[in-house]
Amino acid sequence: MIIRRVVLLLVLALFASISIGVIVGLNPPARSGPDGTLVGSPSLAAPVAPSESVSPTQTAESKQTAGPKRSSTSKPTTKPKKSTASTKASTTSNNKTKKKDKNKKKSRNKKKGSRYLSGPLKEGSGGTVYLTFDDGPGTFTPKILKILSRSGSTATFFHLGVNERGFPKMDAQIRAQGSRVANHSYNHPDLTRLSASQLRWQLRHGPKAKCFRPPYGATNNTVRKAVGKAGMRQVLWDVDTLDWSKPGVATLAKTGRLRSIADGTIILMHDGGGDRTQTVVALPTMISDLQARGFKLRALPYC
Repeated sequence: MIIRRVVLLLVLALFASISIGVIVGLNPPARSGPDGTLVGSPSLAAPVAPSESVSPTQTAESKQTAGPKRSSTSKPTTKPKKSTASTKASTTSNNKTKKKDKNKKKSRNKKKGSRYLSGPLKEGSGGTVYLTFDDGPGTFTPKILKILSRSGSTATFFHLGVNERGFPKMDAQIRAQGSRVANHSYNHPDLTRLSASQLRWQLRHGPKAKCFRPPYGATNNTVRKAVGKAGMRQVLWDVDTLDWSKPGVATLAKTGRLRSIADGTIILMHDGGGDRTQTVVALPTMISDLQARGFKLRALPYC
């Protein structure tokens, strides 16, 4: 009995040692997994679960967002530094551009100021310029007549009927000087806002004349027809000195140097409607400059 037990124990020990040797000799990937299957063998590998379907749009987006992988040891690329020569060249070009812009601004300023002639005036081709005065008669009208007489010039005076009462002899003095009187309405309303009867009344009660200038230059087809029916010719202007706004003697005196003045130009000024001291003071220089350019100053011949 004892021998049998010893033999049995030896056999069990031998079997156990053989089993342990087999188990230890196996590679780790060949060991069975928790589900009883061998892991790591190509032929016995568990099937991979199918991936979710990806649309073409998602694929394209993933390509765009996924950039090239950098190794942990690679260094980020640095931008090449600009050479000092290129920097100097760009600075020089910028300075040239600024200079060009400044020159352009200067030329624009010159063009703005070029509406007046500068320097000594030269006699041009000549011609006739027509001086006209509105809103009189008044206390400045005799002074203007004296200036015209001294310079050998004449003008056309568009007067108001309401002012003639205070200067009953002025029209005769104007005509005696060689100048002419024209109609500027009775009391200077905007004729385009009047009724037909009111318009006719304004035309009748202004000075009797061959020419008519609508107050403010406000006119339309109705006014033109009424003026024609009254036997007068409507006259406006080419150059407005704006002397009524009192811009200063120097500004008014430069009128004679305007480049735009040519043969037949009609110039608008005022002998009434307010203080016309600036007009009287600037008028001799204006006339002198126009005469130096070869122009004659005359009253409108058809008035």
